[in-house]
Amino acid sequence: MPRTRDERHYGDRIVRCFAERPAGVDAMLKAAVARNPAGTALALGRTRIAYAELDYIVERIAGNLAARGFAAGDRLALLIGNRLEFAYVALAAARLGLIAVPLNPRQRRPETEYMLNQSGAKGLVFAPDLAEHIPPAEAVPALDHRLALGGDEFAALLTPAAAPPRAVAEEDVFCIVYTSGTTGRPKGAALTHLGAIHAAMQYEAGMALSAGEVSLMAVPINHVTGLLANFLTMLRVAGTTVFLPEFKAKQFLEVAERERITHTVIVPAMYNLCLLQGDFARFDLRRWRIGGFGGAPMPVATIEKLKATIPGLKLANCYG
Repeated sequence: MPRTRDERHYGDRIVRCFAERPAGVDAMLKAAVARNPAGTALALGRTRIAYAELDYIVERIAGNLAARGFAAGDRLALLIGNRLEFAYVALAAARLGLIAVPLNPRQRRPETEYMLNQSGAKGLVFAPDLAEHIPPAEAVPALDHRLALGGDEFAALLTPAAAPPRAVAEEDVFCIVYTSGTTGRPKGAALTHLGAIHAAMQYEAGMALSAGEVSLMAVPINHVTGLLANFLTMLRVAGTTVFLPEFKAKQFLEVAERERITHTVIVPAMYNLCLLQGDFARFDLRRWRIGGFGGAPMPVATIEKLKATIPGLKLANCYG
């Protein structure tokens, strides 16, 4: 475990922190780029994005967002799903000091309207197939920019531009993640750079992760699990995040075998669906070392079946 120390944060709170850590999410990205520039940062299907290329894309998007009037502290909502563009935009927001607001692609217009207004989002980047779930302009008066993936405005974000210098403080908010709202309206949980960095470092240390990790992200990246336990954790170790647009057990196993994954974090129900595949044992998953889970109890029978089929797999209770 890396060395820790007590520090004062968030006013008068004494927080146990890692003594050596990146100053923010963008600093963590830049460290990964320096460490592994030619390594694969993101993968989706046949598309591969190296760390140096990812940094280049992020710089362009951040520069063009700044040119459009986005400034530190502005909220930028993402209604995208498990696509590479989510990573591009979220990291560009971090570089510029914006606050990313991930939204659930499965939610409908009333929920989206509430979250856009409640967060005070200035901009929204969205997948075209989700356009019907976006409220009209009069319902979200603070939303000045709507950028559809594949459209001219989003394409313009990818044109050459340099991000202005921006020093992000550790206690600045990195993103606002909304709860499910099971006891009323969804609550916007503000995650600071300090908290996000520590979460990634906790996963790194607790799971003994290192360079060369390949994580399959089958849970939604708009959720804290996909965003922190998968994506930012791989960023921390300069590993690879493999995007799965939606979970289907057979496809999960096929991608896990093809990409030679070493790590993932999913819920127990997903493991059980994989085990129900009649040909589960035929998949070559020998490199899969860490199987994180949470959100529900993991049945002992599921653990035993997984270990019997994948002898080297270590299961880790990540949260909940």
